[in-house]
Amino acid sequence: MKIRLANINDNQSLLALSRSAPMESRLAVNVDRAPDYFQLANLQGDDALVFVAEQDGVITGAIGCCLREVVLLGRKTLIGYIGGIKVAAAARKGLTSFRLMSAVADHLRATPIELAIVITMENNTAMAPILVGRLGMPPFHLLGQFNLSYIWPLFKRKVSGQYLIRPFRESDLELLAKLFAGFFQNYALTVEWTPARLAAVLKQPNFGPENLLIAEKDGRPVAALSFWDQADFKQTIVEHYGGWLKTAAGLLKPFKFLPAEGEPLTELNIRHLVYEDGESRAARALIRFLINEKRPQFRLFRFGFHQNSRLGILFSGYPRLKIPLNCYLAFKTASENSTAIISALRQGQIWEDLSLH
Repeated sequence: MKIRLANINDNQSLLALSRSAPMESRLAVNVDRAPDYFQLANLQGDDALVFVAEQDGVITGAIGCCLREVVLLGRKTLIGYIGGIKVAAAARKGLTSFRLMSAVADHLRATPIELAIVITMENNTAMAPILVGRLGMPPFHLLGQFNLSYIWPLFKRKVSGQYLIRPFRESDLELLAKLFAGFFQNYALTVEWTPARLAAVLKQPNFGPENLLIAEKDGRPVAALSFWDQADFKQTIVEHYGGWLKTAAGLLKPFKFLPAEGEPLTELNIRHLVYEDGESRAARALIRFLINEKRPQFRLFRFGFHQNSRLGILFSGYPRLKIPLNCYLAFKTASENSTAIISALRQGQIWEDLSLH
């Protein structure tokens, strides 16, 4: 088996691997990254790389990594992100996962990062032996969970008339950056929300000023929500339904709320949701407005948040499926501050753009 860097010529093989290696849960799905496997990796951070495992000319596994400048305990820090871990079914009993993780670890050790994070499905047993730290791999520490939710908009909800819901305007940029910065000031691993940063985000594929909604009160923005239709570069394909969801899928089949196995979810991602202190009702109004407006086009609305986040309560009243994701951290070099950092991250709130997962 050979581990090497992927290149554009591997695109079709990587797309095929991604489709054949579903993420297991009550809802077993795979992420179809057509037409460009590398686009999602490049959105997840800077200097993105994809490593592949190749056996007799066939790609049997892949893993991605990138660098991110984030805010950690009040200071800018360069970290690594590891994701996109896919291994073909026939290669899962061997050392493919370990060899791929080892290649990423060697690469990240040569960069000026302080630590790296990885996010996996809660029941990903294949990764468990690797994350404990064996054979030269650093130990990964469980920080907590994110909740990825699929919301079924079975009915329209009343939107509060207290707020003016309107599209983003270019003149909102500086005020909106302050709103983002204020909301995320108590989050770890978030970016520094400056007008330039926000402007750059609004230039990403299929994501622009038209993807932002503002809740205005007394002539000023007090909450904002962004949404993202990613169907042109990322679709979630249902492999099979399990547990109670299998029964629910059967009962709801006549209403077409859920796709048949093998078909994509018609989903809209809620990417960002921020609001001023005391204005949670404005955030709830934005959620209801978006869902009411987009219900005819999308069957599901997808949103993820950290377990300690205050955002979860805003979605109460909507039936939803929750998929837990585990977040792990490994230090490049352990120090006397390592324990304190882990403790602070476990007790606090962590930001991750789960629309990119």
